[in-house]
Formats: sequence, C-alpha cells, structure tokens
Amino acid sequence: MRSYTPFISGKFIDWQGDTIPSINPATGLVWSHIAKCDTSEADVAIRDADLAFRAGPWAQLDPPGRADMLEAMADMLEERWEELVEPEILDNGKRIAEVRGQLSGLHCWYRHFAAEARKLAPVPQSNSTPGVTSEGHWSPYGVVVAITPWNSPLMILAWKLAPALAAGNTVVVKPSEMASASTLEFTRLVCEAGLPPGVLNVVTGWGHEVGEALVRHPLTRKVSFTGSDIGGRKVAQAAAGQVVPTTLELGGKSPQVVFADCDLDSAINGVMSGIFLSNGQTCVAGSRLIVEARIKDAMISRLLERSRSLKPGDPFDPNTQIAPLANEPHLRKVTAMIEQAKADGANCLLDGTQTVKGIGGYYVGPTIFDQVSPDMQIWREEVFGPVLSIATFESEDEAIALANDSDYGLSAGVWTTDAAKAARVAEAICAGTVYINHYRSVDPGSPIGGVKLSGYGRELGPGAITDFLQVKSIWTGTTPVSNPFL
Repeated sequence: MRSYTPFISGKFIDWQGDTIPSINPATGLVWSHIAKCDTSEADVAIRDADLAFRAGPWAQLDPPGRADMLEAMADMLEERWEELVEPEILDNGKRIAEVRGQLSGLHCWYRHFAAEARKLAPVPQSNSTPGVTSEGHWSPYGVVVAITPWNSPLMILAWKLAPALAAGNTVVVKPSEMASASTLEFTRLVCEAGLPPGVLNVVTGWGHEVGEALVRHPLTRKVSFTGSDIGGRKVAQAAAGQVVPTTLELGGKSPQVVFADCDLDSAINGVMSGIFLSNGQTCVAGSRLIVEARIKDAMISRLLERSRSLKPGDPFDPNTQIAPLANEPHLRKVTAMIEQAKADGANCLLDGTQTVKGIGGYYVGPTIFDQVSPDMQIWREEVFGPVLSIATFESEDEAIALANDSDYGLSAGVWTTDAAKAARVAEAICAGTVYINHYRSVDPGSPIGGVKLSGYGRELGPGAITDFLQVKSIWTGTTPVSNPFL
C-alpha cells in the first residue's frame, strides 16, 4: 500500500491528515492513499509559488535559461519515463499500450516548448506618434493554477506546465482526486532534474475544497482547467471573482460524418479509434456517427463485427483491447446512460454491459446504438465512455445540421474522398478541431480547444506560450519633449 503527500517547496510534506483512497479500476481494490488537502495547504502552495516567482533562481532566469531547464526536465523524462507507467495505470486503468505510447513521448512536449522559449523577444510596435518608438515586452502572469483530469493526467499536464514554465510562470497543480499518483511521481522526477523549489507545487484533494481555494486565492494570476463542463462553469465563476483569466478545455460530443464516397475501411478504423480507444474516455471521443443512409447497413455490419472481437482484460497485459473505466462513480454514470438510451427507444445493437459480465473491476465494453434521435440524452450529453450513437443523413446539408445539433463543439471527423466536399463540411462544422480522413491527431504546433460548452481559449499551437504571458507596451522618446503649455 502506497501513500502520496503534497509536494510543496521542492519536497513531499509530512502528512498526518485525512486521505482519499485510490482504487485500481481493474480490481476495485485500494492500492494507495492520497492526501486530502484543504484550504491551508492551498494557501501555502500558492504563497510558496509566488515567492519562487518573485525571488530566487527561477526569477533570475531569462528565456534561454528557462529553455535549458525544460531541456533538463525532458532529459530526465526521456531516460526515466517508464517509472511513471505503473502509477498511471493503477490510477485510471488505461491500457498499457496507450500509456506507454503517451509517456514514452512525454519529453517531446517539453523539448518543443524549450525551443519556443528561445524565440521569445520584444515585438516592435508601429505607432503614428512623432518622436517615439514602442515595443511589446512579454511578462509572465505569476502563479498559474493547472487543474488536470483523470483520463490522461501527465499528457494534459504537459500541455499546461511546459508552456507556463517556458513563459516564466510558477505553477501549482491540482490533479484529479481520482488519479493523482502519476502526477506526484512525475513531479519527483522533474524536480530531480534541478527545477528550483516552489516553481512546481502539487496539492491533492477534492475539487470543491482545495481546487476552489486555489482558483480563488488572491495570488493566483491565471487558471488552466481541463475537465467537464460542469466543473468548468465552477472554475470560471470562481476565477471571475478574482478577475483571473482562464483557459477551459471541457467536454465534447464529437460527430464523425461519413459520406458514401469514403474509403470505408479507413473510416471504420477512424470511427473505432475515435470512440473505443481509451474506452471512450477522451474529450474528443467521436461519440456520434452520422453516416450517409446508403452505406449505413454495410458500415454497421462491419463495426459490429470488429467491436465484438475486442477482448477485455488486465490493463497491464499488452494484448488487452478493452480496459476498465477509470472509477466506480464513472461506471455508474455510463451504465445509467446506456439504460436510459434503451428506455428512450434507441436500438441497442451491442450492449457493452453484457459483453463484460463476469469480469471484476469497472468494465464496460463497446456499446452501439442505432435509431438515435437528436432529442435523446445519449445524443445530447457526454457519456465519456465506449458508447456510439448512430444517425443517418441523405444530403450534405442534413449531415452538417446533425453534426452541429449539439451544445458542444470540441472536435469532429469528416470522411470522404471528395476534397471540395470535405473542405466545405469542415468549414461549416462548429468545432475547435476538424479532422478529415483521420482522427485524434495531436501535436504541440496545433491548437486544441472548443466552442460552446466545450470551453474557450486554446492549448498548444503557435500561441501556447503567449497564452501564459501578458504584453507590456514600452514607449521610448527619441527627441526632446517640448513644453506642452506653449
């Protein structure tokens, strides 16, 4: 049995207080205990981060110096990333093949933003005032609060931490109470690489207690949150009270629009990747299949054949294709939404609650519903599980209307061999990211974020570092100032 305590000022603090059990989703058994912090730990962590921002070695670093620090962190991660695999799987139950794929490349995010940090420089500004010049100088915010989810904690942390540090901020992380262990193990590693005390602090506990306290703290200067739209609303309200800028990457109900002229094999692979990888526990999960009516039967037949062949098992087994859902409350939510879809009249072609009967842990297999109407809960609300809803269309306009009939707008997929059609449909779909003839790609050079209930602001992309910076305009007179009263 392991125990994890908060990481503040470069060390794990001694903890004698209450804890939160971390449960292995594959077995339902407790494997570790996480410190249940409160407002006092939140206050200490923020104040420590603020001190590190204002004074000490971190405060003295210029952008090249911060880039060197990020490179040292990347070196440590490249050498020792395998130490992070086990705690992440034990926390959230994700398949080892997926976890190794994410963590083996974790260092690349930090190298990318090290390179971007080296590019930071004052920006010349044009102005029409005679006798003066002006420049824009970048200034970090100060203390950034990063709140991360349980589904891919270390990858999503990289999207926040790497650009925030490259910009010169200090960071206090609040990981999900359902999956905190790998974040704390990660923090231990990167601080061994030489990150000064206070630059990265981690405070664990419940969101409504420690998370809210971090966001509302008077020394917090910027918040980056990834999670549900419900959580995002609460974070935005708390941050607004302090007039603190916030980036929110929230839920999704992403459409996969499949036209009859597509490469059907490729489309089926993309649809399955979009909804069944990570057991549907991704914000970009392609949970709504909108397929042209004349190929619907062929596509469904092959989807069912492929989906029925997927094997559940131990997430540590490289041959496992279906891992458990991440926690018991989420299992209850997903199964309840499946039952509600049946009650609403959707035709359940494949019931994942039945295909995994007899397996311990929090398992739900691939689930496919046909004859789903846009007024059903299963169409409108995020499941965050391996549940695919199918609707059909006859015309391009109808496909676009169905795709946009959602309160969310994070991502979408379009499958067609007609390049002009693909461009039209991609332009018309309301989403932060649209994939054409592939799905789920992510790269530090491409922004991620949504519209509507999927949030606001963007992570990654060319503006990732400047999102953690403020511009200060500096005006310099080049000629003597004349008497203004003459």
